[in-house]
Amino acid sequence: MVHMPLLSIIIPAYNNSRYLSECVRSVLSQDFRDIEVIIVDDDSTDDTPAVINALALSDSRVRAVRHSTNQGTLAARATGVEQSHGTYAMFIDQDDALRAETLSRLIQASESDTADIYHFGVQVEAANPVAEQASAGMTAFLTPQPRTIRGEAILQTQFAESQGFDWHLHHKMFRANLLRSAYHAAAHTRLLLSDDLYMNFIIDSMADCYVALPKSPWYIYHLGRGDTLGATLTVPALHKIALRDAKALRLIRQFAEGPYAPNRGDWNNRIADVRDRLVEHTMNEWKDNLPGPEQRNGLHDILSIWEPDAVCGELYRYVRDAAYAYLQQVNISSPIALNHRLMALEYLHMAQDTELRFSSSHSSNLRYREMKDIAEQHLRDSGLFKNTAGQRKCSLPHWMRSLFSK
Repeated sequence: MVHMPLLSIIIPAYNNSRYLSECVRSVLSQDFRDIEVIIVDDDSTDDTPAVINALALSDSRVRAVRHSTNQGTLAARATGVEQSHGTYAMFIDQDDALRAETLSRLIQASESDTADIYHFGVQVEAANPVAEQASAGMTAFLTPQPRTIRGEAILQTQFAESQGFDWHLHHKMFRANLLRSAYHAAAHTRLLLSDDLYMNFIIDSMADCYVALPKSPWYIYHLGRGDTLGATLTVPALHKIALRDAKALRLIRQFAEGPYAPNRGDWNNRIADVRDRLVEHTMNEWKDNLPGPEQRNGLHDILSIWEPDAVCGELYRYVRDAAYAYLQQVNISSPIALNHRLMALEYLHMAQDTELRFSSSHSSNLRYREMKDIAEQHLRDSGLFKNTAGQRKCSLPHWMRSLFSK
């Protein structure tokens, strides 16, 4: 007879055996022991299979599952969910860990407050100096606001521009039947990184109750381990990011139009929320991590993947921020103020040139309209121009003048 544990813990693994034993031992050493640990090897080519087999031999609660071909994180997690027997289920990344007593605290929370999703916090451990600089912001992003959300408001809240909550699948415990229904409804396709957002959208749409736990930094998130944090972004890498994000949106639209989607009247608004977050992510990668000389080609590439009004909305967001920063300067002749002024005008011209690609008066993208309105108000308030419609473009660097000349 198969043991039916209270909690299933699913760990997708691929070509990163270095930290896997540490991860699994942090689970097996927990004081709550009614668990199964399902490690799904996504056809690794290193010694990951041997490490998993050794872990399974050392503890009967560990089960090894192996894909015959590499299928990506979405499929690996789906396999783990399909193989699970628990009443509750959760995911851990192969290079992360759990603090002591995490599982007993989660089970205690489930006994006192019935929910479909239990969201707990993180303890960020920086693996390098670049990660150290990003750790505070990541901690803030991954620390949930203690609250209970019910019904349709769960999906409405998660992807809102403000007061939302992060869309990582780890550091959440789910009612297992909810996860099984969600992965059954998901597409059987290859998806990396953006699969977290995609699956959270489906899970949220099916959930009845979400609880975020206070003072719960129990998931040890190793920032900078096994990734390219701090590496210089290239246009081909940015292209992959944009394609992944765009694919996630297509899959979300397919789900909303499919037979497993719950009946609700706000699908268009919820999809728009996700679109905004995904385009925001792509554009922030472009702005923050792509070297300046490459940004022309990078923006061209993004515009071949995303709708121009969505991209334009993010450009106006940068105008808004730079113009407001300029407006707040006491000495508008200082180098800092002049830099804010230059950036506001540069992003303004990029946004105006992007508008040549679509009919701005007919765009139904509410974020684009909102960002443009606020940006133009800040520009007027700061004296950078008096009338948007009559604004004459100032001289720009050569790469910006030729941005849309191809």
